[in-house]
Amino acid sequence: MEQLKMYWKNDGTEAKKPEFPDGMELVSFSKLENAEREWLDIMSYGSLLPEERDPNVNYYLDSMNLNHYSDDLCFFIKVNGKCAASITVVCNPESKEGLIHMVGAKPEFRGLGLGNLMCDVALWTLKKEGMKTARLKTDDRRIPAIKSYLKIGFTPDVTSELDYKARWDKIFEIIKK
Repeated sequence: MEQLKMYWKNDGTEAKKPEFPDGMELVSFSKLENAEREWLDIMSYGSLLPEERDPNVNYYLDSMNLNHYSDDLCFFIKVNGKCAASITVVCNPESKEGLIHMVGAKPEFRGLGLGNLMCDVALWTLKKEGMKTARLKTDDRRIPAIKSYLKIGFTPDVTSELDYKARWDKIFEIIKK
């Protein structure tokens, strides 16, 4: 099944760096020791890594083999010194289009608001880097992530695939409950 798509358009408001509660910090991939292993550990939860592949550093490299990818824009949120979540923002300086890519959190850290914090980091990064638009793909079952994307202004694509509207209608029914 094709992943759902969402789009964002910069509203022109100022980029605001998120504030982190005590015990939480933001670290970029480029500043983190053993970053590939930490990233793979986080992404191994929530079916973000394919079952048929052994999650190894090559999977990280394959996943980030994107034009304009920068280790400085792959972020980790650490909770009490432990890597808990990760989000990657890819920014194209020519087209001014961004991409939110590979977002995940370890189960033991869920419920702490990390999804919202990661989305706030993404929004800050997109604006700080001068992006006019952004896109992302997500799965129907990732309701908490979808709620966070909606909160920062992403809108669903309901038209580019025949089943998108029905799938989004189902998601919004779940969200309303």
